[in-house]
Amino acid sequence: MKPTADTLNPWQRAAHRLAQVCVGLVLFMIAVGAMVTTIRAGDTNPGWSWRFWEWITTWWSSEGGRAFEDGHRVIGTLVGFAGIALAVAMWKGEKGGRRWLGTIALGLIAAQGLLGGLRVLVVSDAEVRDAVLGMTGGGHDVELRRAVKAMIHGVTAQVIFASLACIAVVTSPRWIAAWSVQKSEAALGTRRLSVVAGLLVTVQLALGTIVRQTGEHVLVHVTGACTVTLAVLWLLLRVFRHHGQFAPLRRIGMALGVLLVVQVFLGITPWILTNGNLISFEPGSPVALMRTAHVTVGALILALSAVLALWLHRLVVSATPDEHGALPEYPLMQRLHDYWVLTKARLSALVMVTVAAGYLLALRRMPDLFDMGTALVGVAMVAAGVAALNQYIERDRDVLMNRTRNRPLPSGRMNPREALAFGLTMVLAGTLLLLFMVNWLCALLTFLTAVIYVCVYTPMKTRTTLNTLVGAITGALPPVAGWAAATGTIGLEAFVLFAILYVWQLPHFWAIARLYREDYERGGMKMLAIADKEGGFIAGQIALWCVVLLVVSFLPVLVGMAGSLYAVGALVLGLGFLASGILNAVMRTRATTRGVFFASLIYLPLLLGVLLADVW
Repeated sequence: MKPTADTLNPWQRAAHRLAQVCVGLVLFMIAVGAMVTTIRAGDTNPGWSWRFWEWITTWWSSEGGRAFEDGHRVIGTLVGFAGIALAVAMWKGEKGGRRWLGTIALGLIAAQGLLGGLRVLVVSDAEVRDAVLGMTGGGHDVELRRAVKAMIHGVTAQVIFASLACIAVVTSPRWIAAWSVQKSEAALGTRRLSVVAGLLVTVQLALGTIVRQTGEHVLVHVTGACTVTLAVLWLLLRVFRHHGQFAPLRRIGMALGVLLVVQVFLGITPWILTNGNLISFEPGSPVALMRTAHVTVGALILALSAVLALWLHRLVVSATPDEHGALPEYPLMQRLHDYWVLTKARLSALVMVTVAAGYLLALRRMPDLFDMGTALVGVAMVAAGVAALNQYIERDRDVLMNRTRNRPLPSGRMNPREALAFGLTMVLAGTLLLLFMVNWLCALLTFLTAVIYVCVYTPMKTRTTLNTLVGAITGALPPVAGWAAATGTIGLEAFVLFAILYVWQLPHFWAIARLYREDYERGGMKMLAIADKEGGFIAGQIALWCVVLLVVSFLPVLVGMAGSLYAVGALVLGLGFLASGILNAVMRTRATTRGVFFASLIYLPLLLGVLLADVW
């Protein structure tokens, strides 16, 4: 069947056309924005207003760099309206997860607009500049941080462009046509290489933005260019050698190869012409035009890399797993979801809450958002890696339990080696990020948490019911790591946070163990809930440790860390949690046990919130 526009409903046709319009507008916006940074025109219009129509009137009368800056804002406004229309059309015309693609694109566009406006205000408004620099490290590498903000703004635009290009593809009649999928031994490697190449291109674009803003780190950018070139060439060789029968892959591959050659030329020639002095204030000069084209072609390379990866996941699947060690293929969205499951994202989010609490309580003032964000990202990476390693180790037991048998590894969807490599990489990368960007103590505590969880707690789960007492250590260390990230030391208050988190975990996890008692027994886990078949003993322990938690929660008051506001909050929350524990001890039903679990989830964030409110 030859695909035509008639195979789409009216809303789908509108979404496809709107996606194409957005792609064109965003590429134009990137080109104009590149000219703005090339000729240093970003500060020519220091004002910023929500009355966007004023930019149109000023653009008509502007000259020189001001015309490019105002034009950049006008195009951004048009992109915003087109993004709204795209989100509505996709919501109306698509079903399931696809309908969210337009909304996600609109969210990225809105975030990009806010970043651009904030960057203008940082330059032009002294109060805004002082506030933002105060939150992001004012007085320390200010120029570098400004360059980093510009990098985020620039790369976000290029990611939006690539995302819209992918939306334009998946909403096209050609995408939904009945393609004959190729089964190939090389498929898995090619698909993975396409993703790696796209990530490398993104990193290289970020490095290029830093070079444009600072004039430094050129050697790093050149090294990145060589790496990207080799990766893309390797990818194209695999595509034409193993999957060349597909017209979309051939055409995208040829376009990508041509653009790669053009990009190298555009990168080298201005450098030679100016002897390394790349600044040009004349928009019509060859250097300015080539530098602008260099950024624009980089965006096209990223978009084509993303579209190529998309088509590879659509058209190519692995050969028989029994013969070649590969696994049955599954859709890209399923793979992304499986990585989400592999990281235990909801549990990691709770860890982030406790890390942030420790950081904020240690500072007792508005934090440096850059440093705090770096610490949170580093700890989150380690937490995600630990979750993946835990599922790798327990994959044979997870297949026996109802609540875990559909995870990526026990279900057979993901290769265990892939999960192992992902887990080790995340733990190592997160630890190194904390070591070099935060401090050694935070990195040590986070890595120690990972080692205890993977090497001590996980094996103990099949050997002794005392495993919960050890596992609680790993759950209590994150706020201490947050404290260390903020101060570089560990004080008495950090141990108070450790004590609260440690005690809280015991009723929390015993409630979980009671709810999934049969599952844990099938999986061969040694849990107190399994040994206590009637549930009376564990229900009593839950109530007892709720009492202990009520007492321990007053430690911040006793050590002078908090005052009366927190004392009242801790009393009310502690009594509420204790009430759920007592009710469960009396009734011992599944509903009351679930009540303890949900009460624990409510208790901890509220307690930390009240503590923060009192301290701040």
